[in-house]
Amino acid sequence: MKDRDIVIADKLDAASQPRRLLFRYYKDRYAAMLLEDLLQPRLPIRTLREGRYGRLLDRPPIKALAAAKGDGWLHQNDLWRLWPSEIEIYVVTFATWGSEKSCERRWNQTSRPRRQLVLQLNFPHSHDVQYQRLILNAKNMPFNYRHHPVNQEGRNILAWARMDIDIHSGEALIEEVQNDWIRRMERHLANAVRGYGPFRKPEARENLKLYAETVMAPHVAIWSEAVLSAALHLLGQVFRTRRVWFHYFDTSCEIKNLRKKWKPPRSLYTDLPKRFCFELTDEPPEFILPAQPRCLRSRLERREGRFWRLDAEPPVIDQCL
Repeated sequence: MKDRDIVIADKLDAASQPRRLLFRYYKDRYAAMLLEDLLQPRLPIRTLREGRYGRLLDRPPIKALAAAKGDGWLHQNDLWRLWPSEIEIYVVTFATWGSEKSCERRWNQTSRPRRQLVLQLNFPHSHDVQYQRLILNAKNMPFNYRHHPVNQEGRNILAWARMDIDIHSGEALIEEVQNDWIRRMERHLANAVRGYGPFRKPEARENLKLYAETVMAPHVAIWSEAVLSAALHLLGQVFRTRRVWFHYFDTSCEIKNLRKKWKPPRSLYTDLPKRFCFELTDEPPEFILPAQPRCLRSRLERREGRFWRLDAEPPVIDQCL
């Protein structure tokens, strides 16, 4: 094993040790988190609007904040005071995924043979209480899929982000943002309405419908932006990455050899990174190229693929203070 691979393995092992971290999130908090890293301590709102992060000013909490700023400046500490009365407190845990054997790369759906870090976003305690009350077979975890990187300590996992972190280059690739819980819950509900499946009985069916419409609705609305926000925060604060890549749908499916039903929802690899101000580029991440088949590698080197890229920009220091 090369020296830098040992460093990566050590960091992954350290990050994946059993820990319990809390991640507080409200709708559109990602916009405030991205802007917080840019403002030290303030910038003119007009300057922000004309830059690459201008779309963040259209998010409702930021839009309302900017409208109330009579002086035309957005301060970093303005964002710290944005917290609404209702937030979700998720529990973040970590795991590793994948193998260093080339023959297992396709099965693991990784862009190269490598152990990857998985950030798991687990439900808040308030959800788990209602889940246990409404779902009669809750202990069997009917909305989990054990062949995916679910929490091995019995926590109820909402979603996860899987990351290929290249310590040598200071870059990382978001391989996957996914959840099973919502998809399987919706499938069980559809089956119950048709009169079959484990929730077909009237009481179980009505409880599942109530669970989906009340308990799960807030999480359905924010899960993808919440887990990506947590992943970017980890990459920036712990691994100090200078560039984060995100797969583009079509190129990702080709690299991972995903066919038909194995393809993920397109919006997660188109709309989501765009919302976070990733830029679409034909430049590939250099660190995944050696693992690709010769033909595909040549095409990527000829800039025939697509990736999303987010560079860590140095904070803009306000010289007027």
